[in-house]
Amino acid sequence: MRHDAVTWLDFRADDLARARDFIRSIQEEGVIDELGFLALLGRFSDLLHPATTTLMRSARYFYFIAGIYRSLEREAVRASQVPQLSRQRQDELRDVLSETEAVGVIGRDAGINLRQFPSLIYWSGLKKLGMFTSNLSESAYQEQFDDIRRSRRGYQDDDKTPQGPEGVRFWADDLPPAGFLDSEGRIRPGATFELTRAEASDLHMRFTSQFPESLLSHMLQHRLVGIDWPWECPKLPKGLAVWVGHARRLSLLVRGATLQYYALLIEARDKLGIEKAADVVAPIFEDWWTAAREPLNQWRTSELVTVPTVASALRPGNRGDRWFIDGWLERCVEASSAEALLRDEKARTLIRERERRVKPAKARLKYEKHLRQWKPDRVGVGVYQFDYRHGIGSRFASEILDGMERGQ
Repeated sequence: MRHDAVTWLDFRADDLARARDFIRSIQEEGVIDELGFLALLGRFSDLLHPATTTLMRSARYFYFIAGIYRSLEREAVRASQVPQLSRQRQDELRDVLSETEAVGVIGRDAGINLRQFPSLIYWSGLKKLGMFTSNLSESAYQEQFDDIRRSRRGYQDDDKTPQGPEGVRFWADDLPPAGFLDSEGRIRPGATFELTRAEASDLHMRFTSQFPESLLSHMLQHRLVGIDWPWECPKLPKGLAVWVGHARRLSLLVRGATLQYYALLIEARDKLGIEKAADVVAPIFEDWWTAAREPLNQWRTSELVTVPTVASALRPGNRGDRWFIDGWLERCVEASSAEALLRDEKARTLIRERERRVKPAKARLKYEKHLRQWKPDRVGVGVYQFDYRHGIGSRFASEILDGMERGQ
């Protein structure tokens, strides 16, 4: 079984499928947070695909980063040298991967102008998965290198054979060997995103033991790959099914509310003579209505508070998240058609109030300056569809399952 071992340059069917999967995986759901649901999105994403972020690409970066830093520890470099050497090794990693991988290489386009190195993107995940065993930030860890060097001084002979205790440890003892590094700690030419069997087995163990109730662990345990949306995964246990059900309905509700918000913006621009736009929202809203009405009619939002991680992210107050979600959901349930909901004045009032509360200084329906800056071409069939980092989680699951089938 292989899902991701070839590139898309020859335009074979498998190559194109891989490219499409990757492109979907890097769509950052929270970039356009029109109505202020980013916190809820993040909490559900952490429940379903923990230890991931939207900026992650390949699962093997976990081992690349751990290998680079463990090598620097063995080299006994000074703390003042670590930031530069870490960036240098990660630049070398980018250059090697750019030769072997067609998609997913962090920094390929940015080059030396890269602002977020892989180590920064993956650091939180390294801690959550127990690979990095301290709560220190990356920069705080780098400051420990002088202490690491002093604690190890005298414990190794000339050929670097350990002669005694090595002092404080920051990395899990059972991490697989970094076979992608040469004897000098440099990235070997030809390194790829393919996990070794040892790496894949280690990461499988970490996800399923640290987050046994997550969707990602469920996908690993049941060998589920190629599934587009979380709610399309079969055999969900009861507790996970509850989370996924709420996540699906939240995604549907926010999509519908955002489309109605866009309709209001287009109308407001038209009234001010800013731009006469075609009715691009109505047909998309009609399709949304067909897919969303039945699931939303069955949604019991009172159950949201039974998921503590999510409930704690709800904006409090008499005009908070529950007020908007319940109010807009009520208008949706009572509406007789997509057109009726799109024109419903109570629903529209909820949208206007929501915008004023989540971005009071930049509300487009209140300030003409911001209304003029908005462009109707942002409206599309895929607008604001939450997938809760499922593209990233699916890629990780595929890479891990592929790696576990390798013979080494």
